[in-house]
Amino acid sequence: MSAGRRGMKESGIGLRPIPGLLGMLGLLGLGACRPAPAPPAAGGEEPIAATYEALRAQGANLERGRVLSLSCVPCHSFAEGGAHSIGPNLYRVFGRAAATRSDFAYSPALLSAGIVWTPTTLNSWLADPAGFVPGTTMVFAGFKAGADRRDLIAYLLRETGGAATAAGPRE
Repeated sequence: MSAGRRGMKESGIGLRPIPGLLGMLGLLGLGACRPAPAPPAAGGEEPIAATYEALRAQGANLERGRVLSLSCVPCHSFAEGGAHSIGPNLYRVFGRAAATRSDFAYSPALLSAGIVWTPTTLNSWLADPAGFVPGTTMVFAGFKAGADRRDLIAYLLRETGGAATAAGPRE
């Protein structure tokens, strides 16, 4: 077992390979995987906070968010100037309308979704991408636990340069 997968197993994230194209990426050492299905969150789940500071106040764990982000890196990069892969680079995604990077070919479903990426919309997307935007080509089952989404969103806010812009669209 690779050190990365062993670390994810020790952190409590159950992983299994994705069949098809993404599974082939795993054979190339790119680690394409998705979280194992989890039971639905218990009722009364706290709504996701709208800012980095509020997410941290809700108890967001950045280290856990970093570990959870390993499910994203086979398809996305986070750094400024990072390359697109199967999915687009996510630098400065918060506050931006979905599917607006001119140098990436988005699915027709995402092009017509009319959403702006905020912690709230990303929370819904990460819970069930295909349910949130039917017809999306993103092959990911979603994170069922609200705490996982909260931790990942806090981490992404910090890593993608969005902590200052998460409350609303950029001008």
